Amino acid sequence: MLKKILHLLTIATLGLYATDSSAQIFKLTLTPDGGLPAPLVTALQAEVQKIEDEINDGLPSATTPDRLMEGMANSSVMAGKGIGSDYASNMSVFLVGAGVGVGADLEKNKEADSPISGAGIQGGLIIGTNLSWLPTNTILGLETKKLNVYLNGMKYKYEMNNKETSGSADLSSYGVHFSYDWIKSRGNRLLGWGGIKIHTGYEYNHTNLKVNSAITKDLTYEDSGDTYSSQISASPNAEIDVATHSIPLEISTSVQVLYFVSIYTGLGVDYNMGKATGKGDLNSTTSTLCRNDGNGTSAGCGTGQDVGDIDTEANVDGKGKVNPFLTRGFAGVQLNLPWTRVFVQADKAFGNDLVGVSTGLRFAF
Repeated sequence: MLKKILHLLTIATLGLYATDSSAQIFKLTLTPDGGLPAPLVTALQAEVQKIEDEINDGLPSATTPDRLMEGMANSSVMAGKGIGSDYASNMSVFLVGAGVGVGADLEKNKEADSPISGAGIQGGLIIGTNLSWLPTNTILGLETKKLNVYLNGMKYKYEMNNKETSGSADLSSYGVHFSYDWIKSRGNRLLGWGGIKIHTGYEYNHTNLKVNSAITKDLTYEDSGDTYSSQISASPNAEIDVATHSIPLEISTSVQVLYFVSIYTGLGVDYNMGKATGKGDLNSTTSTLCRNDGNGTSAGCGTGQDVGDIDTEANVDGKGKVNPFLTRGFAGVQLNLPWTRVFVQADKAFGNDLVGVSTGLRFAF
């Protein structure tokens, strides 16, 4: 499941840049010599534009990288919610499990003609314990029997190869969380209220997405018996690197119905740091435009004539910082089996279009 999500994310995220506008990331510029008539130059420039569009197909637009980078940074924060903490498992001594989360900035990116402005994914293993086993009854005035500690972490790399395109997604996440039973739970396993819990901690998420292609494009145009040709070879690449830190402060409550189902909800505020950066290059050299009229030779053109150059340039660099403060609400449903918990959680930030969804499996004792 994680591999399928990573495959879609790598393609879709880098595809967020794609646009039909003329502001391409990789730009080709024809510089003809002074002997070509204006109508012919216009026709040749149109052919060069077609090749430029083909090279840029599925790659970033030069008009939107900063907005996309901001969306990627914020999505990274949202993807980490629910992975390293716990809200309704009722751990007595020990907990272990794993989860995966996705985040997205659902604001429509009009410049890139994309329905979203960023996406992120994270996963992790989690272990937790209730601190009642410590030889003290309190820590900083908090009762150890009401205090839980969780550690989470993961490092994972996924690579894909598709014809002339290859890509990779490198993920890592680490965190520590604390929860405290502020108001004691009431009821029983058939119908119970989980009380009110306070949560805080630290979350670090890092995502690196890369895509590489190998492209060879031939330009051929005929005019008045002459053939104009050039071969453009390039190996374009694009990379997005996201690193974020988040310190959440949350309050939650839950209800348990007929033992098997728990429903929980809460509010949170996050202090965030970090950014996303994008960069890329065409990795190409100047190509010679040749005219083959059968009347001579020219260096680099075989039996043709050197009548111009096609130069390449790239503009993919972008930066975006994470929103320093986010307020959000969250809710989840958990299936309770003997010593086993399966949950799905949704987070929604207030005042913007940031969302997150996480799911996981845990064993609580």
